[in-house]
Amino acid sequence: MIGNIRERDGVTVVEIEGRFDSATAPDIKAGLQELIDDGRILLIVNLERLEFIDSAGLGVLVSCLRRTAADGGDLRVAEVPAFCRSVFELTRLTRVFDVTESEDQALEAITAQL
Repeated sequence: MIGNIRERDGVTVVEIEGRFDSATAPDIKAGLQELIDDGRILLIVNLERLEFIDSAGLGVLVSCLRRTAADGGDLRVAEVPAFCRSVFELTRLTRVFDVTESEDQALEAITAQL
């Protein structure tokens, strides 16, 4: 589920916590799309409190990345737990996403593009 949503230097940080699977993906996708619809196209998705992710969760992230990019924005994932990082690597999504160690690194990467 979506936890805390906050702003840092013009970038929206969204914390996802618990499970990100077929049961929770529709609600998380709706929440992220609402932010994008509101013009928040610079997003950091913080996964520090994530317990599980499956293909449905990954699909939501890819979909939201496409939407932000189409609007001239960006989406970065940060604070990725080790189990989740291996899922990104196995699915080769590290070629699609800039997976950063920390939220600060993600923020620096996004603001460097502006």
